[in-house]
Amino acid sequence: MLDYLVITAHPDDESAAAGLLLTAKSHGLKTGMITLTQGEAGGFADAVERTAELHKAVSLLSLDYFRHLDLPDANVEFNSVTVARIIPLLREVAPRVVLTIHPDDYHPDHLAVSRIVDKAVFTAGLKKYANDDKTWHPSQVLYFSLDPRTNSSRPDIIFDISPVIEKKRAILRSYASQQIEQFMESNARYLGMLGGFDFAEGFYIRQPLRLTDPKIFLNHNKIGR
Repeated sequence: MLDYLVITAHPDDESAAAGLLLTAKSHGLKTGMITLTQGEAGGFADAVERTAELHKAVSLLSLDYFRHLDLPDANVEFNSVTVARIIPLLREVAPRVVLTIHPDDYHPDHLAVSRIVDKAVFTAGLKKYANDDKTWHPSQVLYFSLDPRTNSSRPDIIFDISPVIEKKRAILRSYASQQIEQFMESNARYLGMLGGFDFAEGFYIRQPLRLTDPKIFLNHNKIGR
């Protein structure tokens, strides 16, 4: 069973949540990733180069689970076929938390992936869906945005990634063809400013957080300190 599973459209999409994944690993948690395309439609590199960059990032993330699918880049569709490819993978690793792209992101593939994951999570949790007679439901689905220029809403959760920023920078540099380091670091600084941290990542939720420990609200808040 995984603690965190991120599902993305393209190589480098996971960079928006890399700090959380790195932090989870530092706490002994199990992490995984499913990337749906090879990124072959991008104008800066072919599928071979993008796949090589992705595997370098996967190594730096020290993932416990990784699957790279072959859906067509720039033509990912939300339909029963694509949903059916994700469902058995979800049931295989039964993640406690699923992370995926916000439905208001800029790329059509991102919109499709967000809908695919939502439907797959729901269906994979149905007891009658599979023959193993098991049920699975994640404790939470988190969404991240890759471009704040098209999604201006403030994240529901600001997560401090300052302790792992150097490792995240290395992951960003692994995607040399995409030249994302400066943009992603600027965004991490902005999100950090919102949360009172040096660097942060932002996440959105669609279901209420279910908490049982009242001490969760007593954690040190850097704002105004």
